Amino acid sequence: MIWKVFKTEISRWQLGAAFAGAFAGMVIVLAALGFYFDVIGVFDDSEGFWKEEYIIISKRISSSETVLQIDNQQRAKPTFTPEEIDELNSQAFVSKLTAFSNCSFGVAAFTDNDSPLAGFYTDLFFEAVPTEYIDVNYDNWSWNESDAFVPVILPKTYLNLYNFGFATSQNLPQVSEESASLVKFNIVVHGQGKKEKLKAHIVGFSDRINTLLVPEEFIRWGNQNFGTGDSYRPSRLIVVAHDPSDAEMFRYFEEKSYDVNKSELSNSKALMFLRIIISLVVATGLLITVLAFWLLVTSILLLLQKNRENIIKLGLLGYQNKSIAKPYNILSAIMILSVVVLAVLPLMLIRHYYVSQLVVLGYAASSSWALAIATTALGFIVVLVVLCLVFIRMRVNYFLK
Repeated sequence: MIWKVFKTEISRWQLGAAFAGAFAGMVIVLAALGFYFDVIGVFDDSEGFWKEEYIIISKRISSSETVLQIDNQQRAKPTFTPEEIDELNSQAFVSKLTAFSNCSFGVAAFTDNDSPLAGFYTDLFFEAVPTEYIDVNYDNWSWNESDAFVPVILPKTYLNLYNFGFATSQNLPQVSEESASLVKFNIVVHGQGKKEKLKAHIVGFSDRINTLLVPEEFIRWGNQNFGTGDSYRPSRLIVVAHDPSDAEMFRYFEEKSYDVNKSELSNSKALMFLRIIISLVVATGLLITVLAFWLLVTSILLLLQKNRENIIKLGLLGYQNKSIAKPYNILSAIMILSVVVLAVLPLMLIRHYYVSQLVVLGYAASSSWALAIATTALGFIVVLVVLCLVFIRMRVNYFLK
């Protein structure tokens, strides 16, 4: 009797439209969440595409400062005060922070006459950072006065400029990274009316830090013996952020007029945009899903409303509220279960596509993907079925009170 009454007022088109909307929303939500679970390993890969970025910042130089320095009206250069460093270090986005150690003495480099690069001479400068910030594997990154040579790390870009610019134009031999350590050269440290000749050679090339690096011990020795004796403030800082895509970090640098090499933040911005896109897709899918399932619930409640008189008659005939609500409960559970289960089928095709792209980039899909999707799908089923059962019971009780 109850099932006959139930079938008389079913609108297949209405339920079909609600089912299609819920299905589309569920596919979007599960696909976005599945993609996130698969690429979360990429986000956490400190050595890969999303590697931890060392952001080098400096004070922005204005045109007026340039003019004042040219006219010798301003000798001080834009540097970071201890208060500015402490303020930056206290920001929530900062994981680690260090300053470059500058040299206050002059440095010149030249090669011996029997060197493959005979006749090479240039003035240069050195800087230093703590060993933990250096990306070159060199075991003896330190120096003291008894050492035979001063180890030097050059930026990788300098090697490229030499090989494909200077060496080509001057008919000099090009140098590989491996053979660069065999090229020895001399440096002359001078200042305060004194000078000293030392041996040096290149021990590696840095992709991270775009400057000439020597051990901090050498910078301290040079400043004490050949420098001006002034306490130099750092002109550049290295910032390691907890989240390199943190929008607050970009706002802070802009407010403080700190200069950042835009190419250094390319991965950070890409990561930020990717997370925004995933968040928008998930939010859109959730909105579609909520609206579609609300339409599904509304359709079932409308079906109850159409059967109101029949439900009241069944109640007068002695049928219990549970028995009357049972067909509607079963319909709701079947539709919700069908939506979630069927949504997994296109999800597999979508995943097959983007996983093949991840493999090309050298990343493997997450092994916990199936568990994450199953947990999410089960959560949707439980929550939605419980909500439908509650709404249906409330409506039937309302009719029969």
